[in-house]
Amino acid sequence: MFHRHVDEDALRVKGDVLEQTLQSTDFSEQQKQEALAEYLVLLQNERAATQGIDFCTRLFDRVAAAFRAHPTTELAVDMLYACILVQQFYAMDFAPWRAHPTIVASQDALKTVAADGRDSDCMRYCQATAELYAEAKFWPEALHYAVQMHDAASRLLQKGVHRLENGTRLDLRDTACAIGMYASQTADGMTEELTQKLTVELGAEDFAVVMAEAADTVGDTVTDPVEMTEEYLAIRYELEEKIDDALEHRRGYYDYCKEYWIVKKLILRSDYGIAWESPAVLNPGVDFH
Repeated sequence: MFHRHVDEDALRVKGDVLEQTLQSTDFSEQQKQEALAEYLVLLQNERAATQGIDFCTRLFDRVAAAFRAHPTTELAVDMLYACILVQQFYAMDFAPWRAHPTIVASQDALKTVAADGRDSDCMRYCQATAELYAEAKFWPEALHYAVQMHDAASRLLQKGVHRLENGTRLDLRDTACAIGMYASQTADGMTEELTQKLTVELGAEDFAVVMAEAADTVGDTVTDPVEMTEEYLAIRYELEEKIDDALEHRRGYYDYCKEYWIVKKLILRSDYGIAWESPAVLNPGVDFH
């Protein structure tokens, strides 16, 4: 059976109708959630990243406005999940860094959720956000959210919760491994504070095993150390925007990374005076696509 694609105009119309449904008082919350889930699945199946970004950003903006007007925990949770949706569609569009402003706007909502003890929601959001930042190679931010994910998992275990609602088993070694991976990509690496924290929580033996696993996962691919400097970190978002414009917003095709690196090198040198070498140059034995 062949899949019949839905054209962009039809997807937008469906989205407009859904927005009216979500704001109407004529439908129950269950009906609204079912309609929203159905539309999101349709967008994902159609790989309709642009429509997904537009729709989920509008959804996020409405929930964010409601949260600012009435900062309740339930609205904070809704805001975090709307942010996760925005992240997912930006990742589908091979532009994860573009979710950064939405994530920044969600910081107060995350604090509200954490303060109210909604650790499962907190953990899920922080895990998704850490992975999104890692995909964008925004390593300090990825580490920041990985630590919060780990702390939420720790609090759940202290409450006697060993599995999440989706059946995932909680294990601090898994979240600690994420911390180790992301920390290794930052200028400071595994700080003494993080090392001590994880050693106390895991025990010296498990900590050593987890850090070895993190190192194996990261692998031996070399990146230019300039990416860990404050000068580079300060211009990452602007840099990605410029690269994206130069490539005319085309992403994800075969050998995309090679064109991306050429443009990145030129922009860093011409606009910022930063000398940078690509992974292809620094890892001559590795075949990148």
